[in-house]
Amino acid sequence: MKQKTELGELLIARLTEITERGISKADMARIAGVTPQAVNGWFKTGAISKKSAIAIAEAAGVSITWLLGEEVEEGSGLKTNEEKMLQLFRQLPESEQERMIDLFQIRLKELDDYVNKYLRGRYKLADE
Repeated sequence: MKQKTELGELLIARLTEITERGISKADMARIAGVTPQAVNGWFKTGAISKKSAIAIAEAAGVSITWLLGEEVEEGSGLKTNEEKMLQLFRQLPESEQERMIDLFQIRLKELDDYVNKYLRGRYKLADE
């Protein structure tokens, strides 16, 4: 198991990598709902709250385990299927990328609607 200081150093390195990808410290503060001083503290101490880590990882498109120090192949922080999807997506012309995003959003809404309908039906049965 990695020592606490080593994990803190990894967190700082990964936060720095996220800033190099285009998410500024100010962006991180807004995303996590904390002050800019708190974000500066993450970079100094190598410590972050679970809530903030989850918000930052989600916004940066990385896994929480990667952000907190887990070794991940190719350093991307993406899961295998996410890597495959990203590789395929990048091969598409921009107009097709937009189309695929629209299709994913439509499909996700369909799934959300289905789950909500299913849950309403389950709770009606439970109340009867």
